[in-house]
Amino acid sequence: MRHSFRLKIGLLSLCLSGLLLLGFGVFSVSVLRRVGIERVDRELRALGDDQVRRIQPDGHWLRFDRSLQSIYGADASKRFVVKATRLEGDVLHTTVEWPDALSQADLPLSLENAPQAANAEGPHPETPRPEAGEQRDPQSPEGRQRPPRAEYVRGPVYATIGTSGNAWRAMTIANEEMTLSIAMNLAESQAEIRHFQRALLVGVPLGLLLIAAAGWLIGHVALRPVNRIARTAEAVTARRLDERIPDENSDEEFTRLIALINGMLERLERSFQQATRFSADAAHELKTPLAILQAQVERSLQRATDGSPEQRECAEQLDEVQRLKSILRKLLLLSQADAGALPLSRDCVNLAELARAAADDIEMLAPNRNVTVSAPSELLVQGDSDLLKQVIENLISNAIKFGDEGGVIDIKVEEREARAVLTVANSGRTIPAEDAERIFERFYRVDPSRSRETEGAGLGLSLAREIARAHGGDLTLEQSDEDLTRFALTLPRSGR
Repeated sequence: MRHSFRLKIGLLSLCLSGLLLLGFGVFSVSVLRRVGIERVDRELRALGDDQVRRIQPDGHWLRFDRSLQSIYGADASKRFVVKATRLEGDVLHTTVEWPDALSQADLPLSLENAPQAANAEGPHPETPRPEAGEQRDPQSPEGRQRPPRAEYVRGPVYATIGTSGNAWRAMTIANEEMTLSIAMNLAESQAEIRHFQRALLVGVPLGLLLIAAAGWLIGHVALRPVNRIARTAEAVTARRLDERIPDENSDEEFTRLIALINGMLERLERSFQQATRFSADAAHELKTPLAILQAQVERSLQRATDGSPEQRECAEQLDEVQRLKSILRKLLLLSQADAGALPLSRDCVNLAELARAAADDIEMLAPNRNVTVSAPSELLVQGDSDLLKQVIENLISNAIKFGDEGGVIDIKVEEREARAVLTVANSGRTIPAEDAERIFERFYRVDPSRSRETEGAGLGLSLAREIARAHGGDLTLEQSDEDLTRFALTLPRSGR
């Protein structure tokens, strides 16, 4: 099954671009997800790092929870959860509104393999640590002093907890006294990713449609030189072998192809002209020797005794000479038709009258045939009367030679769609379907074994079709079955 080259270009562009866009979409979503996680991790680190760099009092974590609400608004408890525990496991603080998707058992995260970093500044020796259970007055100088710095910090470590629809990003960081875990809801980040994915689902198909249309257009533009070559090839006929493909403004890739095709056309024209000249020259050169041979055979025939073997031989030789002269005359006409130089006299010819005259000839040539003629009184065509008569005589001759003895020969002249049509039908041998077009080839015989039993050389139908086409018409085989074999000669109507 044949496919359109432009369709292939469009589909190829669509497939390649689709793969690129799919890869771009997957990469973009993964990058967006990674960037979102990194942004959340930085935010969690900024919130928790300063809290573990110092040794915080117990009441600090409630204030820290409230400070989140002052920064992020009333929904801070839905965006963040905080859990602070001592190293011994005692819980210092947990967020009141703990989400169902986040189990308290998931926090704190394991710090087993977390790196440990020493505090560069070290603790403030002048600030004593409060004993366990000791309350420090915030209005006192000691209470207003900054908490002492932690000696070391372990972590942070990160993990994503929960389902894709309700996921939390958790961070755990610790110092020598306590462990702090902060988790942030990823709903906002995931909403951004879903919005981007929806944009891709809408934008990618539109982009693919545009790419497919662009591929189709590119294929159309790329095929312009090929279409130009095809138009030139269609214009090349036996009478127009001088056609050449224009190579101006041609792309480099097509220049050599055009040059090769033009060279091939030039060689073909030269060879065809040589063959045509040879046929015409051979026909001309053989006319004189055949005329001389015919005259000599006719003299020998006249001198021979009536009924003698010599007379029969001379008669057979004269028939063969006549046959050769007929072949030469047809070859000359065919060579002229091939060269587009068939001599035509454009006269107004009554096709119906030619058909009736041909029917009268059948009564003399084959009186045992049942001849019927259906023709109007006048149907005018523009053409050469002698050549058209030769076409009709050829069709009548074939109907007699290949028809049944005592069979039917039907001649009809009519008008079809403003064109004159003459049909000749006969009962007799059927022409096989595979030979329907080959019978118009030169020297082709449907049954080669019978070529000597019937007159002719297989040039009659070929010449008849060339004459019809030279008149702007055609000769075709309309029907060939058990009932009839019908040929149709179609000619333009006369404008008079």
